[in-house]
Amino acid sequence: MSSLERLLSILDLYTEVEPIWTLEEITRETGYARSTAYRYVKELCDSGLLISIGKGAHVLGPRFIEFDRLIRNTDPLLMAAQNIMPELHREFGEGVLLLSSLYGDKVLCIHQEPLISDFIISYTRGRPMPLFYGATAKIILANLPERRLVKLFLNHRLEIAKAGLGEEWENFKEHLAEMRQLGFCISKSEVDLGVVGVGAAIFADDKTVIGSLTHVVQEQDRDIDNTITDRLIDGCSRISAEIERILQAHDDKIDSYSPVIPFKKSGS
Repeated sequence: MSSLERLLSILDLYTEVEPIWTLEEITRETGYARSTAYRYVKELCDSGLLISIGKGAHVLGPRFIEFDRLIRNTDPLLMAAQNIMPELHREFGEGVLLLSSLYGDKVLCIHQEPLISDFIISYTRGRPMPLFYGATAKIILANLPERRLVKLFLNHRLEIAKAGLGEEWENFKEHLAEMRQLGFCISKSEVDLGVVGVGAAIFADDKTVIGSLTHVVQEQDRDIDNTITDRLIDGCSRISAEIERILQAHDDKIDSYSPVIPFKKSGS
C-alpha cells in the first residue's frame, strides 16, 4: 500500500455510526505507528479534510463541503440531468427519480427529484449502495465489462448468490445479459419494503456505463409498463447526449485557447 493509500484509508474510518476518531483510536484501528498516524492526521487537517474538535478528536473537515458545492455546480452528470429529471418526474406524476453514479464497487445517489417529497426512501443523496441490490445498482452492474464482472464475482460470490443473481458464473452472466438486453431493471422491496424501482443505465460517449436513472414508487401505486420503461430509457439517452455536448463544449474551449507568445527580437 502506498503512502497516499495509507493516508486516505484514514478517511475510510469515518461513518455515520462512527463520525469521531481520536489519534489513539486511529492508530489502534489502522495499525500505523503513532508518529505515522500523527503525520497523516496533521496533513489531512492542513488540507481541511479533517478538523480537530478538541480532546484529541477529529471529524471530517469543511473541505468536503467546498468540494460538495463544486460538484453540485460542475459535475457533467448532474448538469446534464438537471433539466431532464424534472420533466420526467412531471410525466410520471408520482414517486421520486434518483440519479446515481458508479463509485468503485458501489453506487452512489447524487441527486433526487424532487428534492423534497412526502415519499420517504432510505436511498438518498450521498448514501453508497452495493452493486447487487436494487434496480439502481443492478442495471449498472449489468453493463460493466466482463473482465470487471469476473473480478466482482470472484470477490463477492456469496453476496451475489444471496442477491439472487446466480450461484455460478454462467448463471450470473446470463442473468445480467438478459437485463442488459431489456435495457432496464425492475426491483421490488430490495432496498425499502413495499417500494418498486425501475432503473436504466447512463453511458459515456464510448458506451462505458457511468450511472443510472431510477424511478421509485410505492408498490401499490403503479404497474411498471412499457410507457414507463421507454420514457426512462429515453431520458437516460438524453442525459448521455447532454454529457457529450458539455464535454465537447469544454474541448472546444480548450482548443480555442491559444496563449500569446511574446515577440522576441532578433539577437535578444
